[in-house]
Amino acid sequence: MKNKKVIIIVAVILVIILILGSIGFYIFLKSKNNVPQDDGNGNIGVSVLIGNTDAPVVESSEEGRSLQKEIEELHTTYPEAVAWLKVPGTSIDTPVFQAADNEKYLKNDRDGNSTKWGEEFLDYRCNIDNTTDKSHFIVYGHNTKSDDNFTPLLNYKNEEFLKNHGIIEFSTLNGNYRWQIFSVYVTNTEFFYIDTSFEDAIEFSQFIFTLESKSMYDTGTEIYGDETILTLSTCDYSLSDGRFVVQAKLITE
Repeated sequence: MKNKKVIIIVAVILVIILILGSIGFYIFLKSKNNVPQDDGNGNIGVSVLIGNTDAPVVESSEEGRSLQKEIEELHTTYPEAVAWLKVPGTSIDTPVFQAADNEKYLKNDRDGNSTKWGEEFLDYRCNIDNTTDKSHFIVYGHNTKSDDNFTPLLNYKNEEFLKNHGIIEFSTLNGNYRWQIFSVYVTNTEFFYIDTSFEDAIEFSQFIFTLESKSMYDTGTEIYGDETILTLSTCDYSLSDGRFVVQAKLITE
């Protein structure tokens, strides 16, 4: 009987050791691979933010930069480089390309090489020269689950993050433009948030108000229904065919 109790105690101790070892190994792998944590439902960026969240939120003008000039210079070498996108306080600071379709830059870089993450690119239907007249600019980028490409956008699931990161810079060959975020949300491809064709101003206004109503929280940005808008879109792995969307209006100064 005494030997039996000893065996049971030893077995329990071994099980506890195995469990603790498994937990420790899991934590080690997470930290080693630097994979962002989530809320348990694949919602990266809800509780644990991605990247260096202590990075200064500095706009290009404060850095002595002109994003318009930077895209002009790149455009001479790469004619399909049409804009420069910067989200101050994040690692998103990149040229944006536009092709005759939405496939070219999905899995290819600017030099035509096949690559898993492609380039950030503007929807082929968008008229980059038109910042008025019911304009909707849509930029796509990959969610790599690390602090590059468009993954840092998922930080906007955290309402506190928006308070210091509410401005987006999206400059074209025609000028430097600032945009204020008015809506952030998770959706799927069944919701056509990438519409670019509207019959009239009323339909366009209804579309904008629908986008605003989708937001996960109140961003505090007023919308009147006649704004030129910018959409940043990336994959969201918390649901099938999921997308995470950040939308902003053009600031007219």
